[in-house]
Amino acid sequence: MKVFTHFSVDLDAVFSVWATRQFVDGAKDATVDFRPANWDGNGMTESDIAVDIPAGGRGIKGEKGEGGIVHSCFASIVAQYASSADQEALASLVRYVDAQDAHGSAIKVLVPEVSRQVQGVLSMNSLNTVLRAFQSTHQRNDAVVVERMSEILSGILQMGRARQRAVFEAEKAEVLDGGKVAIVVNSREFATNGILFDERGVRVIVYVDGNNLGVIRHGDEPLRMDHPEFRSVVEASGEMNEWFAHSAGFLFCRGSRKAPAESMSKVSPQRLAEVASKLLS
Repeated sequence: MKVFTHFSVDLDAVFSVWATRQFVDGAKDATVDFRPANWDGNGMTESDIAVDIPAGGRGIKGEKGEGGIVHSCFASIVAQYASSADQEALASLVRYVDAQDAHGSAIKVLVPEVSRQVQGVLSMNSLNTVLRAFQSTHQRNDAVVVERMSEILSGILQMGRARQRAVFEAEKAEVLDGGKVAIVVNSREFATNGILFDERGVRVIVYVDGNNLGVIRHGDEPLRMDHPEFRSVVEASGEMNEWFAHSAGFLFCRGSRKAPAESMSKVSPQRLAEVASKLLS
């Protein structure tokens, strides 16, 4: 099987090739063939797929919307071939590509209210800029550009799936009365804390991760995690010299993913959570 698209790939072409190989049955190991944008599809077999290119009427293009707007080919492929869970995982990506493909600047469409300077910063750090950077490094080598971008897109899909798993982890977390403090035990997903903070209204999380134990706060919570009452709990255990207090006050811990603890702490996670709940009341 081959997947055809046009020379000098744009964002929609790259994303469409990746989505085809990711979601279409039998296309995982398909080779990618590049043709002029006006190619008539001559030479395609029944099993071949053409994306973001007319290919004499055999190619997959985006659907037409209101006001003459043409949605991305990527959106069509995801809607037709991806599972509902993966469609949800990629929803933001689809919206971004749609805006970029239809208007030429996703940033100006998605955040029109911010200043030109901010739009410039966001644009410089966007996926479209990553694509252009690869094209600058690998000039006239569409195959390499597609493969490099595909690695990134596969990672984004894995992140989206991980976030869905994080939602379940957040639901299992013990949330104390008042809803401001949660205890998270052996979380496997990076997004779990963010969901508790940004979507569940939690202000402080006590985490237990293997031997690691700590308290961490929401980004705009003023309470310092090395507050004297937290320190008092740790001092009572005789472990004070083993705990790390971040200078900005957002973290107080004995072990983290960056610096794992080698043994269990004597401090009670429940006690830390009770102190946090009291200080936040």
